[in-house]
Amino acid sequence: MCELIENQIERYETMLREMWTESAKYLGTFSVNLLVERVVWELSQEYKEIELLQYGQDGITCAGLAAGLNKNPDLPVDDMFVKFIIRYLEILARLLGHEKTEKIAKRLNEEFGRIPFDSKEE
Repeated sequence: MCELIENQIERYETMLREMWTESAKYLGTFSVNLLVERVVWELSQEYKEIELLQYGQDGITCAGLAAGLNKNPDLPVDDMFVKFIIRYLEILARLLGHEKTEKIAKRLNEEFGRIPFDSKEE
């Protein structure tokens, strides 16, 4: 796999772990896992590879997804992860409220940038 794609996946994995950790503070790990499962299910209609995302009591990892990208190196990684994150935050806003979700989204934007999320648009 291309080093550029590996770096992208590592960056997104860090972002997903941060989201998972922050969400678990409010919802608990069981609920966060259900939330991730829901988003994976929804996105798998468009990106089958997203099903290779691994998550559980210890958090979330992209190791299986990274390995799966060897079969499809042309997968639009950025689009897939941005859609995942936006959908995750949309559902999270309904569960936690917009104020707490905006704090998480702001923190992600400060650290990673490029998350076009505004919970007030819903």
